[in-house]
Amino acid sequence: MGASAHLNRLRNSVEGPLTLGELAARLGREGIGLLVLLVSIPFLHPLPMAGLTIPVGLILTAAGIQLALEHQTPYLPRFVSERELDAAMVKKILGAAEKLLLFLERFAHPRWRALARAQRLIGTAIAIAGAVFTLPLYFPFGNLFSAAGLVLLGLALLEEDGLLAFLGLGVTSASMLYHVAIARLAWEATRSLLGRLG
Repeated sequence: MGASAHLNRLRNSVEGPLTLGELAARLGREGIGLLVLLVSIPFLHPLPMAGLTIPVGLILTAAGIQLALEHQTPYLPRFVSERELDAAMVKKILGAAEKLLLFLERFAHPRWRALARAQRLIGTAIAIAGAVFTLPLYFPFGNLFSAAGLVLLGLALLEEDGLLAFLGLGVTSASMLYHVAIARLAWEATRSLLGRLG
């Protein structure tokens, strides 16, 4: 079954509130790739999402570490897995993910499988990007940039598409460089300001 069809079936089965742990369990064998997609898609815009970035970052970091350790199904820490989502939000997220996947699946197909199956490399990239989400700082377009790379990596895992993995790793690396550059500029500006005040 294609990932979009899997999400459609999952969305139609939602009848009430779900915890993140229950949602992760329902994702099935495509678990980690779908989980990365689902939690990253809501960040594909430039606006800050206060209150969501830290828990999402923890989910992504945990998923990335598990993938790097070559686990096939997601397991969330208890304090994350017990976070409850109402049915309307779950269906909205699943619906948006399904529409995006329907579009992306036109371009995604198995190729360069050796790279798509490099779970340690892809998992490490996802974990690092997730750690960036947990930073209590706002970087203009930072979440959008990170989410774009994560969506590509999640889809690469689902479709065994090494080209998307390559693009996702490239975007994620560029995102990390962007965050480092912005942080350095902010540090230098702060140091300069403190120097003038001193």
